[in-house]
Formats: sequence, C-alpha cells, structure tokens
Amino acid sequence: MFVRYLLILFLCGQYATAQPYYTRVRGAFGADAFGLAPRGAIAAEAAFGYLKKSFWDVQGGLGFMTRNDFRSPTLSAALTHCLILNPYKRKSCIPQPGRYLVEGYFEAGLGAFMVDRYDDGLYRARSRQRLLTPSGVAGFRFHLVSRKWIYMLKLRYTPPLLRNALASHAGVGVGVGWR
Repeated sequence: MFVRYLLILFLCGQYATAQPYYTRVRGAFGADAFGLAPRGAIAAEAAFGYLKKSFWDVQGGLGFMTRNDFRSPTLSAALTHCLILNPYKRKSCIPQPGRYLVEGYFEAGLGAFMVDRYDDGLYRARSRQRLLTPSGVAGFRFHLVSRKWIYMLKLRYTPPLLRNALASHAGVGVGVGWR
C-alpha cells in the first residue's frame, strides 16, 4: 500500500527538480532483462508530452520465456512519467560538447506483461498462468548524450500488482535513442 502512495507522490512531484531543460528523445530501441518482461525482451519506446522538467514515455516489448512446465512468447508494455534529477541548470536543450553528457531521471508509472497461457495445453495439462499481469514501475534511467545518439540505461523496480509466479520484481534495460 505504501509503494502505491509513493508512486503517486513522485508522479505529482515534477516541480521539485532543478534542471530546467533536457535532451528530448523521439524514439529508442533496446533490450530489457527481467523487469516487466519475465525473462527478457526486445523493446521499443517513444517519448511524448514534454513539459519543462519531465516527459511521458510509452514502451512495448516482445520476448520469450521458458520454464520447466511452461513456455510462451511474452508481450510487455509500460507507460511512465520521467522527471529530470540532475542538479545543474542550463539554458539550451542542445548539449554542449564535453558538458551535460549524462542526464538522470526518476521514472514511475504502470506496466504489464502478457503470456500465452494455453501454449502448453496441447501436450500437457493446461497451465494456470495469468494472461495479463499488471505491475508498478519505479526506477532510474540515465541518458548518455552524444552528438547523434542517446544511450540509455534503465534500472527498475517492477512489483506485480497481482500475484504471478512468473513475474520479475526488478530489472535492467539498455537502449539507443535518437532526437
């Protein structure tokens, strides 16, 4: 219960950050290990809804998981709000060479993953896996900004909101984005 209220507090606290501008990301591709996807996924994301100190991000991923008694393709998705955390101020959104190369964000939102729960039903007894498992998302993301690309690292805590034995509670993601 405490984690849910903490997520709401961070989503509403966008005016408490210090850096007035950041490098805008149009889109990105990457890979996630654990986190929203039970084992891993190839992901694409797009940012939108830019405000002065924050933006919204939507992510979708496609993966595959295997266990002793269950195997299935997975689909994962997330909608997050990212707040800039860097303690410096600057006037331009375009990074200067050698300055402001790393941008840090706090990220919070909701996500889910979906599995094909009838995948093993043809050969064995039907699995009782949940079709859709929603999760909370809270974590940090770091952008290494170069002249052409934006390299991303995401560290996430993803507690499932409904009990599922397949769900991961934390994960990491890497990606490459463009402006």
